[in-house]
Amino acid sequence: MSRPSTLILLGFLTIITPFSGLPVSFRSLLAVIFGVWILVIGLSMRANRE
Repeated sequence: MSRPSTLILLGFLTIITPFSGLPVSFRSLLAVIFGVWILVIGLSMRANRE
């Protein structure tokens, strides 16, 4: 899966996580994990562009 596609998927998962019905602690953990992945992919895309 390409990096832009992965970013779109992570963005979608971040949007639907609050409405998933999961426990609050698990939703918080998912939000952190998704955020870290978005940051890593964004930084790698920026490094490849320069």
